[in-house]
Amino acid sequence: MQALFRISHQHLHHYTFTMDIPVSIIEHINAGAFRSLCEHLRSRSDLVQNMALMTVSGFCRNCLAKWMVLEARRLSEQLQSDEKLVSWYIREGETSLDIIKALDNWGYEDAAKVVYGCTYAEWKARHQSKATEEQLRLYNESKSLHASHDASLLKCDDDGYQRENELSQTILIRLQAGAFESLCEHLRARSDLVPNMELMTISGFCRNCLAKWLVVEARRISDQSNQVGTFLRDIVDELDSFGYDEAAQLVYGCTYPEWKKRHMKKATDEQMERYNASKSLHATHDKELLATRSQKVNYHYEPNTTKPSQTTARICVPNQQNSLLSDVCCQEIDAIAPSEAETKPSSEHNIIRPPARNKKLTIGILTVSDRAAANAYESGDLSGPMVESTIRRMIDSFNTSFKDQDLTVNDFVKGIVPDEKAQIEETLLCWSGKTLKREDSSVCNLIFTTGGTGFSPRDITPEATVSILDRECRGLMSWASIELTSKQPLATLSRAAAGVCGKTIIINLPGNPAGAAQVAELLFPILLHAIED
Repeated sequence: MQALFRISHQHLHHYTFTMDIPVSIIEHINAGAFRSLCEHLRSRSDLVQNMALMTVSGFCRNCLAKWMVLEARRLSEQLQSDEKLVSWYIREGETSLDIIKALDNWGYEDAAKVVYGCTYAEWKARHQSKATEEQLRLYNESKSLHASHDASLLKCDDDGYQRENELSQTILIRLQAGAFESLCEHLRARSDLVPNMELMTISGFCRNCLAKWLVVEARRISDQSNQVGTFLRDIVDELDSFGYDEAAQLVYGCTYPEWKKRHMKKATDEQMERYNASKSLHATHDKELLATRSQKVNYHYEPNTTKPSQTTARICVPNQQNSLLSDVCCQEIDAIAPSEAETKPSSEHNIIRPPARNKKLTIGILTVSDRAAANAYESGDLSGPMVESTIRRMIDSFNTSFKDQDLTVNDFVKGIVPDEKAQIEETLLCWSGKTLKREDSSVCNLIFTTGGTGFSPRDITPEATVSILDRECRGLMSWASIELTSKQPLATLSRAAAGVCGKTIIINLPGNPAGAAQVAELLFPILLHAIED
């Protein structure tokens, strides 16, 4: 699930760029755009009627809710066939059966609250106007456009199950992201039939707005991270260089100029008049957030040096960087050239060459956080995905640069536990092969924990780790602290522990996503030598 997302996806045939971002973060970006769309429609509840939206575009608010329900059913099916996936969504005190039943009984009324901000009945009483005969006629004539939904999947299980808690934020993000993808697929299938101008006129948004909401969410996620080491900086650079051109390809399924050439028709005078009259409805977008903050860069390791080579700029879409967003509903973004500092490698640490051999790894990533375990973060856990993407990037770079080795990861075992010593110990022992509880459990070569290394009374990850270690390695974390202090003086406050449990190396990382990735980047090449021993 957390594999790197590369935008050379099979149904997007015309991509001319790649984007290395964890799938979980792509889900956050899609979910953020979905929430922006819902907020846009909620603020125009009296002005944008469902029937008019359905007539012009073939979908309405109810379709958004139904797509969320269908995504819940898909996720339920996946969880029933993939036990490892369950650990990503499970909360303390829950079982996999609890999650599956909750998803199977999560229905339209639940989803409508997410989309409308209240129950559909409440929204209807407050905002829905009675349709005129002309509106009904146009609606009936447009039925070939209308989205269809599998009624059998929309039904909730009738087994008397009573859900005690709301779905976790992590699951809601997955459902919102899935609904956003369904909306894009719906619009792609109607490219010739649903013009952007007509959609903008009736609803105040169009496909270009969906793309811009993706960009805004990417900026928001980027802003949560500080400038750190090379490999985390790669992710931040990807997010900061993720602009309208890339987002448009996610929405349109091709570049915007290609879509425009194939499907856009010249507007009539009547259409232009209606469009201009509807401008009070139109969504507005922050130009500064939409402008790319950096160019795409490639980082790689040279075989005969211990430091990353100089970066080389890579344009995302040839001749399209910072292009005119739309002739209809968007304005041009002024190009912003990256500063000299943005185009230099950010890592100042010596990177040790990994041992020369082929190796298949199983790596555990355990997030230790009361709030993450309780799904209290709106964006979900970010530290775990950041660590995984850092490791994946380093492995890709090593394999590219050093021809005498082939590193692969058989599996990333992931989990989230609260700041409870017993639960931390139990998980580490299980993943280390000391107390295997599941038939498909595999012993990890390496385990990273994130969080719980500070001075708060609840920060007990180092104590829990040391209690189960066979041998502690204090020098490793002392060295890491010294190396990182030059860039982040607060690194000296970390109480992180490291050592060996059975045949597994365990490393404590800080809970901050940026800090966790920075430490992982520094230590991973050294740890490969320890695994070799």
